[in-house]
Amino acid sequence: MNLFRTLARIAGYDVVAHKHVYLARHLRELLRLYRVDCVIDVGANHGKYALLLREMGYDGEIHSFEPLRDAFAELEKRAGHDPKWFCYRHALGGKRERREIAVTGHDVFSSFLRPTEYSAKTFQRDSRVERVESVEIQRLDEALAAALRNKRAHLKMDTQGFDLEVFAGVGESLERVVSLQSEISARQLYEGMPDYIQALQTYKDAGFLVSGMFPVSRDRRDFSLIEMDCVMVKDGAR
Repeated sequence: MNLFRTLARIAGYDVVAHKHVYLARHLRELLRLYRVDCVIDVGANHGKYALLLREMGYDGEIHSFEPLRDAFAELEKRAGHDPKWFCYRHALGGKRERREIAVTGHDVFSSFLRPTEYSAKTFQRDSRVERVESVEIQRLDEALAAALRNKRAHLKMDTQGFDLEVFAGVGESLERVVSLQSEISARQLYEGMPDYIQALQTYKDAGFLVSGMFPVSRDRRDFSLIEMDCVMVKDGAR
């Protein structure tokens, strides 16, 4: 890699690692150090996070939750030949209920919360609501209580402003969670969503320490940070 980078610079170019490379390296070491054998993938979308885990060598259980019809179909297809990858077509939250989710132009922006004017201006058609789907929401401690028994779990949440609701539903299963990853926002993308300060305080109060911060998106107009993936570890869990 160093030789390739040197040759590229001679030619007038620079080579930098993609942001997912840094996150993958961090996760690989974290999962090893904390002996994680179960990953809870909340907001799985098409399964890219689970595939990233497999590519970096993680071979433990993955439990992926995705409520959107089309996204779940793609997720289930990708997980089809992996005996340790389990898929569930419902959302997770703080209480059991049925609720409408806004499906956007680019489905990664889909959320139970409505996009703000800032989100519409910044991401334009990607964040525009195209339709709604009625989906089931369960609490994590009800959905996975049996599967988490005797496990050391990593909880990944990417739910477009709904992560703290997911976390509120972890309940007694929190004792099995040794690390977590949450997408937190410096700019408000959805109506009523918590900002990164509130999110960090909630996780800190639950006994988690920041392990790494990885930028997800920036506002090209002023170079300010919009979202970041925050990776945390439970104090004393190692």
